[in-house]
Amino acid sequence: MKLIIFLCSLISLNTCNNSKKTLNFSQNEIETKLELNGTYVIKSLQNEDVSAYGLEVNFNAEKQKITGFSGCNRFFGNYTLSEKSITFGALGSTKMFCEKEANTVETNLFEALSKIDHLNSNNATLEFISNKGIVLTMIKNPQVMPVMFEYSTTSRGVYKSISINKKQVSVVNKRDDDPVIKVCSAPEWEQLINAIKTVDVKNISNLKAPSDRRFFDGALIAKLIIYSDDKKYESASFDHGNPPKEIETIVKEILSISENIE
Repeated sequence: MKLIIFLCSLISLNTCNNSKKTLNFSQNEIETKLELNGTYVIKSLQNEDVSAYGLEVNFNAEKQKITGFSGCNRFFGNYTLSEKSITFGALGSTKMFCEKEANTVETNLFEALSKIDHLNSNNATLEFISNKGIVLTMIKNPQVMPVMFEYSTTSRGVYKSISINKKQVSVVNKRDDDPVIKVCSAPEWEQLINAIKTVDVKNISNLKAPSDRRFFDGALIAKLIIYSDDKKYESASFDHGNPPKEIETIVKEILSISENIE
């Protein structure tokens, strides 16, 4: 009888110890995943300082998905994280035309992401590592701001699209035409950011157009899209030249910034 009680005690103790080990492992794994959640700014790429390009990656820890800005285009894809091991799947992206320098940075970023196999946390900096060493570093972005604005006007036979990010302004004047590109200056980008500070971006799809001339060819059909925090916020259509008052300042700034492109 004493032997049976002793054996039961050993089994119970071993079960408790195993439970504790499993619980501790799960907590560590969760803590590791929580380190990769939200928006991060890329500081260095292949030992080069790329802070000026505004490269960002947004991690969705729950779904293990990423979106980001690669210096020219928006990109998206999946990643797999297990403790300190991380791999990125094939990435998709938008298809904007960019200047040669931005294209080179974007190509280098996608190449680096394809080679990463683990990461390391060094104080506030995340180091992403391949078998050749650290390929890029990131820090958590404390404040997520809009990363791209798009404004388009259309009607029968008429098309124009304006895209503005922190680095460049791109204008397409006709369907299937190549874009005309210029650098977006720091003051121009600051003006756009200031214009958006009083706008509830999440609500722009609900804004009512103040006029309806576009429905009978009295005005071009206009639309505003704002990309922010890995989300796309799109307005309902409105008459070009008469936007809802809530986004009027933003539209004016976009048109002003793009008007001198030839």
